[in-house]
Amino acid sequence: MSEYNVCGVLVMARPECLPRVEQDLEALPGVEVHARGEGGKLVVTVEGPFGRECADTITQLALVDGVVSTSLVYHEIDTESEAYEPQQELAQ
Repeated sequence: MSEYNVCGVLVMARPECLPRVEQDLEALPGVEVHARGEGGKLVVTVEGPFGRECADTITQLALVDGVVSTSLVYHEIDTESEAYEPQQELAQ
């Protein structure tokens, strides 16, 4: 079975640092900035095949210079399992 994680994160940055913060965030693997709002708000996704790596990336978001806070607002784990093949019952 394999999985793929999609995390939605609200990032609050100092408004004067917003262009640099956005650039630094998008340099991280699996990170994409989708929207910008007033007062330094950024809507970001973090995607990847392993939940632990996504969690580590979200931690890195908070450490970017100019970031004030991060909040995980959505997390989906898409699992793709192998085809189910029912076992035949043995005749008694």
